[in-house]
Amino acid sequence: MNDRKAPVLAKGPGTPRPAFRADIVGPLALHRRALARALVRSGAFATVEEHVAVESGSAGTGYDVTVVDLPALGVAAVQQICAGRATLAWGGYLHSGAVAALVETGLRGYVSVIALERELALAAMRVAAGVAALPSLDTTSVRLTPAELRACQAYLVDGADAPRALVAAELGISERTLKVHLANVRAKVGSTAANRVELARELRARGILR
Repeated sequence: MNDRKAPVLAKGPGTPRPAFRADIVGPLALHRRALARALVRSGAFATVEEHVAVESGSAGTGYDVTVVDLPALGVAAVQQICAGRATLAWGGYLHSGAVAALVETGLRGYVSVIALERELALAAMRVAAGVAALPSLDTTSVRLTPAELRACQAYLVDGADAPRALVAAELGISERTLKVHLANVRAKVGSTAANRVELARELRARGILR
């Protein structure tokens, strides 16, 4: 069995009447229990259930929010979960560009691994209530040089299917110089992209590429 449910009821004197149902998804039991504990202590969740993974085809309609262990599941798995659920991603130290890329697939909230327990609970409550709980996705601090912008446009858009050497030749620069420009862009935006398709998606999410 790769799916385990562990219902936990929010209790305690003086707590608000529980209103939400939450689902915690991730392969690490220690993380799931810590996340569940944070939600239960808030007093806002009537039920918190744990699952190792999301069953294929499950839309998660019975939950108001699904909290996912992003580092343990991976970005690709979280993107699939986002497609059918009100999802809050927890963990890691994602740059706003990476968060913006996940938002494109339906992510409703994100809290880093250093978030306080109450911050996690508040974010989960916001997502459960239909309100986004995202960090600032301000992109105004990112400044690419004209050469970097040309490199991105040529490699990620105009020549998206062309070999890097050919793109460099069309730009009139060496392949090494093109690689340096792209590396600088990745560093400036804090990209975690595994390939040029993902990098293009991140830059579009930040408004750098059209």
